[in-house]
Amino acid sequence: MARFKIDLRASAFRSVLGFTPGHWRRQPWRLSLIMGAFLLSTLADVLTPLYSGRLVDAVASSAGADELAWHAAMTAFSMLMALALAGVVLRNAAFMGIVELTLMMSDIAADAFHRVQRFSTDWHADSFADSTVRKVTRGMWALD
Repeated sequence: MARFKIDLRASAFRSVLGFTPGHWRRQPWRLSLIMGAFLLSTLADVLTPLYSGRLVDAVASSAGADELAWHAAMTAFSMLMALALAGVVLRNAAFMGIVELTLMMSDIAADAFHRVQRFSTDWHADSFADSTVRKVTRGMWALD
């Protein structure tokens, strides 16, 4: 049986993964918002069992007959709804931030062609424009 060599081109992946954080560092506010949204969403998920337990305790102590237990049950229920809504909204906002963070192809293409255009006239005379455009395009595809 023949052995197949798996060529994952580790050096190419290493180059791409080393290049990507450089572009992400240009948007520290977006990274902070994404991390903050995920942190707050996780906090909402962590607090959910606490208020679920309070709701169960209030209902188990005959909330229909006691005004204080009824108020505790409604407070716990409204907190559960607020936590669920906050968790969903924050998680979706974080994922939308991730989508915006990873949609950086136009910035990368502009940076690449800006660098190419800064080369000397001799370089442009000796290099084929199609091959340069092809290399930039393949680099953008590698990030995708």
